[in-house]
Amino acid sequence: MQSKNKHDMIMFTFRLLLAIFSWIVLVMMFYQNVISQSNISSGILAAIGSYKYYSRQTNLLVALWYSFALIFHFKPIYLKKIQGVLKGAITVYITITFVVFAVMLSDLYHPTGIDSFLSVCSHYLIPIMFVVDWFIFETDNNYEWRYLAYWIIYLLLYLIFTIVYAYFTNNYLYPFLNIQNLGWGKFTLNVGLLIAVSLFFGLLFISANKIIRYTIEKRSLSKDNVNFINFGSNKKSRIPTSTEYYDSFCIVISS
Repeated sequence: MQSKNKHDMIMFTFRLLLAIFSWIVLVMMFYQNVISQSNISSGILAAIGSYKYYSRQTNLLVALWYSFALIFHFKPIYLKKIQGVLKGAITVYITITFVVFAVMLSDLYHPTGIDSFLSVCSHYLIPIMFVVDWFIFETDNNYEWRYLAYWIIYLLLYLIFTIVYAYFTNNYLYPFLNIQNLGWGKFTLNVGLLIAVSLFFGLLFISANKIIRYTIEKRSLSKDNVNFINFGSNKKSRIPTSTEYYDSFCIVISS
């Protein structure tokens, strides 16, 4: 019981800090968009319009997920509904934010002052922390290969949105999606690469989930067998609890 309480406290504290941090970053970015315009009304519209960018959307998804995770923390039935396929999806999306910015956009975007700090937070710190959360606290959810089909939908819809948006506004949100400059050949190649990268990370997280669960279950079963031999227990083998997963995972990563 003490181990479970410690596990719950660590999870709640970690997610509380990350939720606060994520919302502070989002509010500051919103504020920066507002003051960048000549008046408040146009600034608010510009701030709302900034959510056409993939990174803003995925950071908002992270903040919302943390908020609901805190609300449902003491209601495991509801918390379970936003874990698994949904948590995995957001983890893949925010990972794409990190990778695409680091590889394709960091050399093109050079903010200064507070904007530079906010860029580091939204493109690096928040994605990394969300992935850390996934590795530590998502081990009691069994991921399935079919999740890939669900996870790719958002990216496909976003790519369609960028094409439609550019058609009506002549504003290509990202240089690697600018059909006019790249031509349909390079554009199609870039889209294919984005889809491939998304599927790759989806496969990576599902595989990691299965490997971690297998390792933890194997260690837990070995521990149960030792207890059975030492104490002559007649208890039937059981599935490890979430707390036991957490304790075993800490042993795995420290070994």
